[in-house]
Amino acid sequence: MMIDDLIIMPHGDSDNSQQNYSDSDPDDDNLDEFTSCTCSIEKHISSEYILHVTATNENHPTCVLGLSNYTCEVYTIGESGIAKVGALHTYEDKVIGCKFSTTDKNSLYTGSSDGSIHLWDMRVMKKPALLFKDTTLKDGSQMKPFTCFDISPNDRLLAVGTDLCGSDVFTLFWDVRKGDLLGGYWESHTDVITEVKFHPDDVNKLISGSVDGLINLYDLSQPCEDDAFMDSLNTNSSVDHLQWFKQGTKDCITCVTDVTSDLQLWDLDKADPYKHLSRKDLSKLIKKKKEDYIYLAGCHDSEGQLMVLVGSNYETGDCLRSLQIEKAIIKPHFEFKGNQQIVRSSSYNKNTNILLTGGENGILAIWRL
Repeated sequence: MMIDDLIIMPHGDSDNSQQNYSDSDPDDDNLDEFTSCTCSIEKHISSEYILHVTATNENHPTCVLGLSNYTCEVYTIGESGIAKVGALHTYEDKVIGCKFSTTDKNSLYTGSSDGSIHLWDMRVMKKPALLFKDTTLKDGSQMKPFTCFDISPNDRLLAVGTDLCGSDVFTLFWDVRKGDLLGGYWESHTDVITEVKFHPDDVNKLISGSVDGLINLYDLSQPCEDDAFMDSLNTNSSVDHLQWFKQGTKDCITCVTDVTSDLQLWDLDKADPYKHLSRKDLSKLIKKKKEDYIYLAGCHDSEGQLMVLVGSNYETGDCLRSLQIEKAIIKPHFEFKGNQQIVRSSSYNKNTNILLTGGENGILAIWRL
């Protein structure tokens, strides 16, 4: 479904004194449809890119950042500002993610493409509580480089996607309580796995996305890959990011494609996405006259609605706006005034309405929506 098929509605009151970011990246004239949101706290963390952001669920959360120099750093966020607590680890290769447990705010997982996932007790932080590695490796066998990971909502199962290892790619599973490798799948994808995501409420439901263009759905209660494989959705593109969300009572999936930066919205009962927004569509929706610099910065579920972060990477990347999608209705949402970077990572807490963004200028920004 293209942009002409969608219902687009104005939203909110805002400062009418908006100006174009650049004559080479002009805005439309009707930016008053966006609600102005200013940054409540920000801090220049590093000269490195902030590639991953995760945070606890408090009003004054603890935040962990994965940086482009292979390190993970811990910060606290309070009324007085952002304070560094310490650094957890420097990996041998890039950080592929950092995620807090959904059941225990003191449990944090960090991972690297060097083939390791660490579980940390945030009350100690001097050394990891558990290390998850591929224990099937033998002398001379090829390491499986990790690309992504996720934790089940009951905090008992770790799933990891891999890069190509020979001609195979793997989804591996560990028992979190024991640290034991349980096994893996290797027949359902043919190229690098870029995302694995557990359903937020169903511990047995997992989706995976890949450079091969497929989104696969599994039932992990089944004894083998053939039985676990439930469905495959063909995006006709390389999958970059996936996210579960609810459309009423239905389970749906957002898919951000890699090369084209399209947004696809999937109902698991359908063979095709029920919405497909191209870069050109997104440019029109955030009131930009050119599509050349448009990028997708993140998708977040917000009580049955989707918040989609869209930016322009022209020059310093100051332009960051959001869209609100509910069923067939797309509304202009927020204009993030004072953003100073191309955003590479974000974390949203729908209970406290706090959005954290990190990006290429090494700035951690907190937006209270």
